[in-house]
Amino acid sequence: MAPERACNILHIARGSAVKSARHSRIFCGTDPPGRTGGYSQGPDERSVAPRSSAWRPRVVRTELVGRDRELALLDGWLDEALAGNPRVVLCSGEPGIGKTRLAEELAQLARARRVPAAWGRGVESEGAPPYWPWQEVIRSTAEFVDVVDLADGSLLTDHVRHLLPGRLPAGSGTADAGSSEVRFAQFDGVSRLLRQVAGRTPLVVVLDDAQWADQPSLLLLQHVVRTLSDERLLVLVNHRDTENGHSALLTGMLRDGPTRAIRLSGLGEAEVGRQLALALSHDVDSAQAAKIRALTGGNPFFVGEIARAMDDAHAPNRGSVVTVSVRDAIATRLRRLSPGCVELLQAASIIGREVSAPLLAAVADLPVATCLGRIDEAVDAGLLVTGATPARHQFVHALVRDAIEAGLPTPERVRLHHRAALAIEEVYAGQLELHLFDLARHWAVAAVQGDASTAVTWIRRAAEEALNQLAFEEAARLFRLALDVGGGAVSDDDRCRMLLALAGALGAAADFPGRLDACLQAAAISRRTGSAELLAEAALLLEGVFGHPDTDLAAKRLGEEALRLLDPAATPLRARVTARVAEACMYLGDAERAERASEDALALAQDCADRGAMVAALHARRLVCEGPDGVEERERLSDWMLNLSSADRDPRIELWAHLWRVDASFERGDLLAAGREIAAAELPAKEVGGRFARWHVVRAHGVLAQAQGRFADARRLASEAFDVIAPTGHPIAALPRAALLQMVGHHVGHDHQTMAANQVTEAPVDSRPFTRSGSVMLVLGPAYLLADLGRVPEAADLYRSLGPVAGWRPTPHATLAAYALGIAVAVALDEPDDVARLRALMAGHRGRHVASGAGAVAYTGPVELWLGIAGRHLGLYDEAAADLEEAVRTCAINGAKGYHAEALHELAATLAARAEGRDLARARSLVADAARRATELGMALVASRSAQLIQQLTDEGPSNPLTPREHEVAELVTKGLTSREIAGRLYLSERTVQNHVQHILTKLDLSNRSQIAVWVTMQK
Repeated sequence: MAPERACNILHIARGSAVKSARHSRIFCGTDPPGRTGGYSQGPDERSVAPRSSAWRPRVVRTELVGRDRELALLDGWLDEALAGNPRVVLCSGEPGIGKTRLAEELAQLARARRVPAAWGRGVESEGAPPYWPWQEVIRSTAEFVDVVDLADGSLLTDHVRHLLPGRLPAGSGTADAGSSEVRFAQFDGVSRLLRQVAGRTPLVVVLDDAQWADQPSLLLLQHVVRTLSDERLLVLVNHRDTENGHSALLTGMLRDGPTRAIRLSGLGEAEVGRQLALALSHDVDSAQAAKIRALTGGNPFFVGEIARAMDDAHAPNRGSVVTVSVRDAIATRLRRLSPGCVELLQAASIIGREVSAPLLAAVADLPVATCLGRIDEAVDAGLLVTGATPARHQFVHALVRDAIEAGLPTPERVRLHHRAALAIEEVYAGQLELHLFDLARHWAVAAVQGDASTAVTWIRRAAEEALNQLAFEEAARLFRLALDVGGGAVSDDDRCRMLLALAGALGAAADFPGRLDACLQAAAISRRTGSAELLAEAALLLEGVFGHPDTDLAAKRLGEEALRLLDPAATPLRARVTARVAEACMYLGDAERAERASEDALALAQDCADRGAMVAALHARRLVCEGPDGVEERERLSDWMLNLSSADRDPRIELWAHLWRVDASFERGDLLAAGREIAAAELPAKEVGGRFARWHVVRAHGVLAQAQGRFADARRLASEAFDVIAPTGHPIAALPRAALLQMVGHHVGHDHQTMAANQVTEAPVDSRPFTRSGSVMLVLGPAYLLADLGRVPEAADLYRSLGPVAGWRPTPHATLAAYALGIAVAVALDEPDDVARLRALMAGHRGRHVASGAGAVAYTGPVELWLGIAGRHLGLYDEAAADLEEAVRTCAINGAKGYHAEALHELAATLAARAEGRDLARARSLVADAARRATELGMALVASRSAQLIQQLTDEGPSNPLTPREHEVAELVTKGLTSREIAGRLYLSERTVQNHVQHILTKLDLSNRSQIAVWVTMQK
């Protein structure tokens, strides 16, 4: 049935004032046996307390009509899940189409296999606590598994406590409360808890009416889907495809491997006839079934309403089709009730799908006994159903509640919301913190009566509680609602603070453009009110984000503006803002301003003796010193961090200190020290917890393995580190893996995994996606890989997109890596001018090793190795030999086995090219050693090149001083090609070819090109 037709039938598409319910049920369907009933507000229970498993709706289940195909699919997917192939099924359809009824049948199938089902659902209003569907799922699971014991035994208590309020102790995690890292740990904790449960018993999870779940709940679902592996788990997600709120998020899950989809459409004519016959207890003729099918589109709920009208003994046209509108059908039923019962149902429709008698009595201003009598009348009319206790009731279907609420005039709706808000405050006095979200919902509507300040107070409290529960998107929605509802009644100071709170929530939700906008709005107010402190807070909230330079630009401007207004005395706030300015300047490429600001931040932090300010200042200073000249200072900064932690131990501070030392150790080439620091980082990383801490340590282990020539370990650890961080969606999750795999591949050969990680395929590479990044390393990396693969023209396109070397601006931490890779590619392209420039830039860093100063991603050997490679290409054999001798010695000492073999080969090639004295004899010895070591390490590329050099030394001896490239040029000269023709053939510039020709003439002591041809012929 098309959404437009459904809206016409319902007659309730009246805009945002009326929200469609979250609890679809079909003909004769309500809550399934054994599941929780949803969000409730009983006077004798906490709003977050679980429903008793004894609660059952007093509704008789009917035959499921017309869903044999869908049920067969679910049955097959259940079998697959039980075999260890988890499945997630997205079941979509319009309201009343039978999604929940189908889920109940799935639960019956599971029960027949002794598989329990845990249910959770969104609620029809925005008054439920965040993650409510998942709270229901976990509490439902607790009926057959001790989830508290499982969480405790798996060290998950801190991570899932928000989803079991009151059942688990307060958290003791060390990550910042309200951070995205803490929320990720919660998501991961739920995934792991479900895995633990599925390890004890297979499980079916039903998330009903997911289109109305809060966004954090769906993000949690997305995480669960993406982390499934071999759990015996089937998750059924029911959602209305007529609602667009979360459609992109839900349909996006279809790209994940375990996900399947079912879309329920209307029943056919025969199936409508069968449903009518079941409802009326007699057959109907095909013509009547066809007419009802045409009117309802085969929607089971609508067919049921028409059947009720046809069977109603009081109807004036009993037995005929009298309505096509659910709203009209409900209105007809309401007219047969007493006025008091109608008023009670109208009040109940404002409260929600489910109501408690005491709260409903308070809203209706009735004694509870009177309220219960009128509830009985509604139950007899088939509009409400009652549970095991007289205090609990719910509408027979969400569409019934929708229709009743939609029929309310706006003034009456506002009045009832106001009554509901006051009733909650009265009935739940003393435990209002458990009802903040309902209070926010009701007061948001009631504010139009002039209670804006009260409404803002409750909405703001609900937003703060959502933030506390790590529901960042919900917190942002509520802060925005408070700002909108408050309007002019909100003071500038309150508005500014709420905007800053909104910015914090948006930042945690990774909505960085939204965060920037909120901060700029707050900054504008703080300027108007002259509040330097709030302006400073706006700057601090704008933490740097990879790929968002506008954030750093705004942080720099706001921070500098705040510093001009703040008291010049040393305060923690001033120190932190100064540190943030330093970081922003560094990211924006203003190294000189960053240098001054970082020094000022350190001085301020020392003067005010505040540990938080000191940590911020040390982080900023470390960023400024991330280049190769800052190794010694970064080591001192790490000592400082360790001293801070030792005074009052903080594993986060301790972890950073050791990670900084890891970087410095790699840059010094001290692999043993790097190993010690990585080992020392293990304990604080475990104490900090979460994927980011683990990622740092695993990544460092991978770099150490690559540096030591343990290439299989390095590849395994690169994948392990990526698997740890990838689910977080971190913007640079893929880069460290790509870099590490590439350096491993340089020695042992590039496999499909390496190429895929570096976005290189067998097809010709389009340089534009790489060059658009504006990053030197993001261009040089794939260019180096392509050169390694022998795909020189493609490497040339990428390399030359960077322009002249003098214009390169690599980030400081990647300076040496850029020079090293640049030399490698320029040599492959035979660009001697670039090789010379890069060699000169790198020459001042002898004694260092090529590794990042901001978190090692790969180790690329000693600087002398690259200087030697460059020198040999330029014909500077003496200098090249000296550098390569040092590279061989260094790698032999520090245990960099792969680079030791490579350095031996390069030194042998250099001596062979120089060919003076005993050079050739020593070259033969060195290259034999290089070939042996490379073979032992599985370094196929180096072994192959060494074998070629051995053959060359054997065949040519001292009579052949030309380099391989010079041989190519000489061969083409022999064929009579001009310099321009040779340049086109070898993808060189004409000038470079002329230089090669001149080198050949000089080395061979020849005077013209004809003599070159004679020499080549004689060599053959």
